[in-house]
Amino acid sequence: MSGAIAAALFDLDGLAVDSEPLHVEAWRRAMEESGSGWDPAWIDPYFGTPVSNTAAGLARDHGLRTDDVAALRDRHFAELTEGGIRPRPGLVEAVRMFRDAGLRVGVVSSGTRDYVDRALAALPQQVGFDATVAAEDVRRTKPDPEPYLLGARLLGIEPEACAALEDAPAGLASAVAAGMVAVAVPNEHTSGMDFGDAAYVAPNLADAARWILSLETAQ
Repeated sequence: MSGAIAAALFDLDGLAVDSEPLHVEAWRRAMEESGSGWDPAWIDPYFGTPVSNTAAGLARDHGLRTDDVAALRDRHFAELTEGGIRPRPGLVEAVRMFRDAGLRVGVVSSGTRDYVDRALAALPQQVGFDATVAAEDVRRTKPDPEPYLLGARLLGIEPEACAALEDAPAGLASAVAAGMVAVAVPNEHTSGMDFGDAAYVAPNLADAARWILSLETAQ
């Protein structure tokens, strides 16, 4: 890790917004409604990847149609998020810290553009991002580096001058492959996963921001 950090890129689900419990509940309802039952471990391999990947995997493993699984999940998730999605603890403080230090900030998500825009619109007014990347913006999603490389390009910052904050191994792998300083901030659903490639594993977003800002930051 050398050189100046000029930008911070946030994952969305489970990192910037507290959506993982809602995603898990939507998948539980969908699978139980399909008659397959439910085990939370079924979705562990898919954290940090597009919803379509999870739907395809669950459908394959349980003899269902992908479109049916996806439709059930989408209906339940829409119901669960009618009132918006809360920011994760420390998000407002972390964004403020980065902006006060002169860093640009962005979001790199595996979610659809419609979902990303709705989730961000519900955040506190003081949380604003300079660029956002959604699933439709790339050909290859996380863990491929393309999403984070696009995020850096949209911010006008070289990838090696960017720090990425992630809660899941797939996103962390994407950021590492893009050449960024990758910081893991696990949540209650991902805390037992492998973050061995992270430059730092933080207990919360504010701590992650302080660690990133302890590196040589851009003036």
